[in-house]
Amino acid sequence: MNKDYCLLALFFVISSVECSFGQSYLNLQVSRGYTLAHHQELRDIQGIPNIFKVDYGFILKDKAYQKALGNPEAGLSLTFMDHDNSYTGRSLSLSSYLQPQILGNERHGLYGRLGLGISYVENPYDYHDNPLQLAIGSKINFFGEGQLIYSYWVSETFRLQVQGGITHISNAARKLPNSGLNIIHAGVGGAMKLSKESKPAWKSFNHPEKEHELGKWTPLVFGKLGLKSIRVLNYKSFPVAAATLQAGYRYSLLGSYLLGLDVDFNDGYIQERREVNRHLEEPISFHRLRWALTAGHEFHMNKLSLVTQLGVYVHSPHSGHPLMYQRYGLHYRISKNWLVGATLRAHGGRADYMEWTLGRKLW
Repeated sequence: MNKDYCLLALFFVISSVECSFGQSYLNLQVSRGYTLAHHQELRDIQGIPNIFKVDYGFILKDKAYQKALGNPEAGLSLTFMDHDNSYTGRSLSLSSYLQPQILGNERHGLYGRLGLGISYVENPYDYHDNPLQLAIGSKINFFGEGQLIYSYWVSETFRLQVQGGITHISNAARKLPNSGLNIIHAGVGGAMKLSKESKPAWKSFNHPEKEHELGKWTPLVFGKLGLKSIRVLNYKSFPVAAATLQAGYRYSLLGSYLLGLDVDFNDGYIQERREVNRHLEEPISFHRLRWALTAGHEFHMNKLSLVTQLGVYVHSPHSGHPLMYQRYGLHYRISKNWLVGATLRAHGGRADYMEWTLGRKLW
């Protein structure tokens, strides 16, 4: 497996086991889906997927953020999909998930669920053998899922549930074509309680509480590397180097506000603009460095955090370039001053590139 995906998989494993936990569960889901045609390239690969999911879950109960979330369920999940078209075939995904309760009581409740992981897709794009598969360009991809789940405990050890949600599979533009798969789905499931108490897994990851200060701005600097695949250059990949100066204001145990300044040198974007200009009577000028201001939020789970940001370019890179972009991903504190990260930078519904990040607290 590509080392990039191994690194991301490690993030998800850490997010699941950095804790002591209580009651453990075996969960099963059966769902039917619908592949959304969010881009014209998806006309030939739409279908009604059958989705089967099995989870090993446990109740988080040790860390302060877990108590603040009401002791949510978390765990590892295996998802199998038959995508109902031969161009995609089947997929198998491994992810971790976090499932806090939104409302309800011990007998029944409404839960939200976020899952992140990696996905193997059987039939990606191939110029000769699978030219109509324009959604997925690689066998190994990123997997993201959001669900709403209603559960009812039939007995002390067994519960029934109905669920609905959306699943996204793509490789973050690391290898084009990559329109990605967006699948909405609904179904039924059940869970059986395996034990009232479970021992912590992999104690080396069971870190103590990370110290934090409320009401304080913390400055950080980040260096980022990535790869950008370009369609008009026969899907060739080019390097990206970027830097960010950021300040975070910790307003609660769970959250921080983020403000920052980004700059990136995206050789794929530059080569793409040069190729486009070669075919224009009047070439369009463009900026090789893309400067932007960012604002966003960081959701803290002890040493692991979920980052969401919106960026606005200080000046338009060129006349047809989007003025805004988004960033989603994970940061992990490896020491008091250093962190590593994996974040996706995207323009609207299209991935720009994956940012592999090393950051340091300035003071």
